[in-house]
Amino acid sequence: MTYVSTLGQALDQAERIKITQLQLSVLQTQIATGKKTQLFEGLGSDVIASKRAREGVVKLGNYMNNIDIADRRLKMMVAALNEAKAQAVAVLNAIEIQTQQGEIELEAISDLARNTANFLRDLLNEKDGDRYLFGGSETTTPPLSNTGTMDTYMITQLTNWANPALPALSITTDELIASYRDRGQLLDTVMGYSAPLSSGTAKSVFVRVEDNAEIDYTVFANMQGLRDIVAGVNMMANLDKVIDEVTRETDDPPLPGYVTAPGATQQEQNDNFFQFFNDVAAMMNQALDRVDSELYQLSQSQAQLAKIKESHKLDQNILKDTIAQVEDADMNEVAVKLNALQIQLEASFRVTASISSLTLVNFLGP
Repeated sequence: MTYVSTLGQALDQAERIKITQLQLSVLQTQIATGKKTQLFEGLGSDVIASKRAREGVVKLGNYMNNIDIADRRLKMMVAALNEAKAQAVAVLNAIEIQTQQGEIELEAISDLARNTANFLRDLLNEKDGDRYLFGGSETTTPPLSNTGTMDTYMITQLTNWANPALPALSITTDELIASYRDRGQLLDTVMGYSAPLSSGTAKSVFVRVEDNAEIDYTVFANMQGLRDIVAGVNMMANLDKVIDEVTRETDDPPLPGYVTAPGATQQEQNDNFFQFFNDVAAMMNQALDRVDSELYQLSQSQAQLAKIKESHKLDQNILKDTIAQVEDADMNEVAVKLNALQIQLEASFRVTASISSLTLVNFLGP
């Protein structure tokens, strides 16, 4: 039997089928992934818009991650400062209550102050992971350590104030007050603050929230308010180590073993003690106001961060919409095209099968 050569038609039809199969494969991939293409080059002229939008999404994501980290640290700092305030208020209340009652229980106040001093140190050494939060840029060094020098200094000052047997070393009540208020006398290093904080070399801490914007959320452990609280609490903590009673009573043990506030009479002793005692209370009250100011600044920083993050979310959603418009396939359109191609491919297979079975008789007809 003689066959008609249909090689040319067959090859042409095979090529058409390959193209159709490739289109079918593309459409099936779009159905499976929801994307027009798996390669950027498949986006054609839209590739630039896609890449820029993706870069924007990543950049904003990094900024929002920075904000989340800073916000977590801010919350920890706010909690620590509020607790430090509460501890200071407890000591302050003990001072004020006993002042009102007129009977000073030195041991009770000092015991409370000693416990508070240890707690304050822990709070000012608050960490986020391995990072100290109140040391500024010096994040690996504890801001406040218990070196013992502060206790020694304060005991020395109280002793020089209360002990009249040492006139060469004695200091007045005004000088005692200056000894814990004056930073030039009670040095930060003596208090146990780290070298970077004491020398002022510790830098502020910022969080980068935008290309050209940073927010400062620094609170140094030796800022004036916190420093005064630490000084006042530790002065109270060491008070009973030097003074046994506010004023001398007739049945008290003889000097020098039994120590009261300085003064030749009970009235002088009483006046000197309460001048010092009330000054510590006043200093701590002022310190609490300063800590409130720091807390306000931190709350402002938190509000700024929240506002900027919300703005970044909106911008990121806009960029994601741009990516979707450029990259995402229209599922309804793809389904219609896929159905049409399947019908076309099916028809092509039938035509190819018919052509391959043609003979000269079929070709010439009856």
